[in-house]
Amino acid sequence: MAEPPRLMLREGRLHIPAAVFDGHLAGSTAVALLARDGHWWLLPLLAGAGGLQIKLRNSRGDRVVETQEFFRSQGWEDAAAATEFTLQFDRAKGAFRLAPTAA
Repeated sequence: MAEPPRLMLREGRLHIPAAVFDGHLAGSTAVALLARDGHWWLLPLLAGAGGLQIKLRNSRGDRVVETQEFFRSQGWEDAAAATEFTLQFDRAKGAFRLAPTAA
């Protein structure tokens, strides 16, 4: 079984490697973040749907999303240690669950 895709939360920003974007979020221009059912959910959005803009970070195609407000509302400060998350797709919800990886 393939390893789940991984993202990094650093300084309140969600960093998305190019391979993860291309494999799981391609075509999305923004995302929505929700706190539901004791989990954090990431929903890919298309142009014009609102949400948090996915920005190109570098020439490799890595992306970043400014998520400070969402994570602050969840009790995470911008200065918190960098945290790695996996993206786990939930077909029933049509969204990705953000799950912190074990330290």
